[in-house]
Amino acid sequence: MDKSKRKAEEKSSLHSRNKHKSRYDFDVLTQVLPELSAFVSVNKYGDESVDFSNPKAVKALNKALLKHFYHIDFWDIPEGYLCPPIPGRADYIHYAADLLASCNNQQMPNAKVIKVLDIGVGANCVYPIIGHQEYGWKFVGSDIDEVSVKSAKNIIDANKVLTNTVDVRFQNWPN
Repeated sequence: MDKSKRKAEEKSSLHSRNKHKSRYDFDVLTQVLPELSAFVSVNKYGDESVDFSNPKAVKALNKALLKHFYHIDFWDIPEGYLCPPIPGRADYIHYAADLLASCNNQQMPNAKVIKVLDIGVGANCVYPIIGHQEYGWKFVGSDIDEVSVKSAKNIIDANKVLTNTVDVRFQNWPN
């Protein structure tokens, strides 16, 4: 298959507002996060990529994506905790926005009235980051894991763009 045709077809299943529909621009991403360059190499198709089976590479890619697209200067998760694919998580947020609009004459409700409960916010805090940065929503995140709560709070506290937008709470009653 022609390389340019393959590029055009990639990620066509992502939401139309998803900032990650195009292929990753590793020149830009490595400028934003120089540590990512250690994981970028040319794949068997002749394209720059990272080894998605390498957790450190995926984590570095996520850091770069969050920094470049969502203005998150600090993002880190403890070893062994979920490192979700940012494009897929952005899709969930955009489809949630579509649902909200569908109940409001196809208009996005004022962001000031939207407050989302993220049950199982996790150590990565990705849904609140994307939801706030894309739509201005506020979030309450809960989790039954104390390490996740501490990690999510660290992310929020380290990023001024998230100040007063995300409240993370430990849920000590897991059932």
